This record gives sequence, structure tokens and C-alpha cells, in this order.
Amino acid sequence: MEQLYQRYYHQLFLYALSLSGSREDAEDLVANTFVKALTTFKSGNIAAWMYKVLRNEFFDLKRKRKWEISLDDKPVVQKDISDSLTSQYIANEELAWLYRQIFALPKQEREVMLLTIQTNDADTQIADILGLSVSHVRVLRHRAKKRIIEKGKEEIL
Repeated sequence: MEQLYQRYYHQLFLYALSLSGSREDAEDLVANTFVKALTTFKSGNIAAWMYKVLRNEFFDLKRKRKWEISLDDKPVVQKDISDSLTSQYIANEELAWLYRQIFALPKQEREVMLLTIQTNDADTQIADILGLSVSHVRVLRHRAKKRIIEKGKEEIL
């Protein structure tokens, strides 16, 4: 159990943070996920199972609180840059812009992009987590990237 915790905590935490937008909620979601995932796991891919459980935990929390994710909230995730304050500011702004674009995507595209960025999972695992086919995951990612690129071009012009 400790090995699983050390291996998956950071990835699950980032995913939970991207969903909830709150460090405290993300920590609670991950803790609940480990307990539920490990007590209910039967067979198959443990990582995919933990992401499914985390996603369901988030939706349960959301239903309980009756709240929506605000697209205006900036994600708490920051890159660790030691160059200078200027480069750190630019990197944080770029990351915040990217996350705003991702959170503006339709739900399935948003989830595919978040899992792609934060987990480095193979398409088969992302498909398993979201209950989609691998080809559907790839189509959703392609559409999402295309939308983000178009938005970037609009803002430049």
C-alpha cells in the first residue's frame, strides 16, 4: 500500500487539484480515493481504477456541495522555476492561460486534456479511466488541441 501511495499520490493529487481548484479538497479527495480504491479493487489496472474512484469522489463532492468549477479561478499548480522572478511570472501566466483554455473546453475534452497533461498515461489508460474507446480519446484530444491553438491565434491577432 505504501508503494502505491508513493507511486501515485503526486499524479492523483494534481488531477484532483485540477478538478477541484482547492488544495484542501484535493488532499481530501486523494485520501478518500486511496481508501476506497484499495478496498474495492478486484483486478486489472490499479492506476486506472484509482483515477476512476477519484473522479467519482470529485463528482460526489460536487453534488454534495452543489457547486460548479469557476472558469475564472486560476489553478494552484505552478512550475518550479529558479531563473528569475520575470521568467517565473511568465511561466505562471502561460500555465494559467493554458488551464483557462482547458477549463473552457467541453467536459470530455477537458478531462482528456487534464489526464494527458498531468498523468503521462497511455491512451488506453485514459480511455479506461473515462470509459471511452482509445480512438475516441484521441479524437477528443485532437479537437481540444485544435480549439486551444485557435484560441491562441485569436488572442495574438
